[in-house]
Amino acid sequence: MAKKKATAKLKSSEASVTKTPAKSVSTQRKAAADNVAAAIQLSGKPEPVKVSTAKAQLPGISHQPTGPEESWRQSLAARVTAFEHMTPAYMLDDNFFFLDWNPAFDELFAKPLKIKRRTTHGGDFIAELVNPVAILKRATQVFDKEPKPLVDVESLQLISKKYGKLDFRKVAVQVTDDDARVTAWTVYLNIESCERADLLWADLERRLESELNWSQYAVSYDKLLLNFPEYQNLLDGLVARVSGRQRCLDLGAGTGNATLRLLQSDERREVCAVEPNHAMAKQLISKVEQLENSTSSSYFSRVQILKESILRLDEFSRIVRPGSYDAALMMNVLYAVDDPQKCLQRVAALLKPGGVLVLSTSHRDTSVDNLFATLAASLKAKGLFEQLRTNFDDARARHEEMTASIHRDTKADIRSFVEKAGFKITEWCDSAYAGAVVIVQAEKL
Repeated sequence: MAKKKATAKLKSSEASVTKTPAKSVSTQRKAAADNVAAAIQLSGKPEPVKVSTAKAQLPGISHQPTGPEESWRQSLAARVTAFEHMTPAYMLDDNFFFLDWNPAFDELFAKPLKIKRRTTHGGDFIAELVNPVAILKRATQVFDKEPKPLVDVESLQLISKKYGKLDFRKVAVQVTDDDARVTAWTVYLNIESCERADLLWADLERRLESELNWSQYAVSYDKLLLNFPEYQNLLDGLVARVSGRQRCLDLGAGTGNATLRLLQSDERREVCAVEPNHAMAKQLISKVEQLENSTSSSYFSRVQILKESILRLDEFSRIVRPGSYDAALMMNVLYAVDDPQKCLQRVAALLKPGGVLVLSTSHRDTSVDNLFATLAASLKAKGLFEQLRTNFDDARARHEEMTASIHRDTKADIRSFVEKAGFKITEWCDSAYAGAVVIVQAEKL
């Protein structure tokens, strides 16, 4: 009986609201909300927390919003990050070849379908979809004419080996130059349904967390390590071990410190720097630009920067030719690679017979506490610790998140990885970089 009365009262209140135009919208909403609350009480259900009360509990609600000048800076920076860490998205050039993509697209599409930057055409991607003939026919009708659409929206479907049937809505947007000519396309794939959705979203969350971890670490990386003598000594020692080698790979190049040292230490040397993380690669490019501007020398003519995973370099034989490099350098990289054995086999395939591999990596006995204690002492001695404390704390937190990877391999494991990949170890340094890493020099058999 109470529920019937509550329902009747609720319907009556709704009718009175709609029949009273003289009242303001806010007054009508308040009256309706009060009557809903009354109806809930009559029905015996607990009264919900009011929106205003819940809103007051949100973090930051008591602070002032960002001012106009700072908001522009924040939004411009966020726009770049937004593409990199969002729904699967990619970029095509004006001839519809893949230029680049974000980690979500890489995880769901590029990696399993072996899509390659600069060499795979959009039509090759379409060929993997359900009903490709109809999609290609539509694409010809839509894009092979002028003017091309500013925006193109289309429903697509893929049968994924891992995730089952995947339905998504494609949104393609023109990118134009200063003369309003189409130079590229940015394409977003909004996932609408997936047979194994829990697995898909878990994989995406893991991948994006990993990418963000490295992207955020890139901010603190140079501020700390370029002021750390142990790091400089490690860098010098690794580069010295490839002395006289003209064609070098810098694998997992990070922000480019080893790449720059390789270029500067030998004016005839050519370097292929491979780095999968966008934020790191962006800093690397910026450093080469700064070096060129400060020295009036042409460094870009001697460096090739490839945004890619080491584990997939075999897919880029036209760009990174097997058996064509004299040396490969991997500075604190191996521990972060998912499959170290496969990684070193890929490296061996790229080197000439007699080519040199030089690497440093952490191991089961690495003391991160000792490394950061040494770094803190060094920064304090220079009077920089308080200035860089935020970066220090951030880097320490990033290392905590990577603890399992840092301690994954024993020293015996590392030896085994190198030798099974087809190398002969010619030098083993058991402790470097405040005792955090081993250094291995090996020769391809």
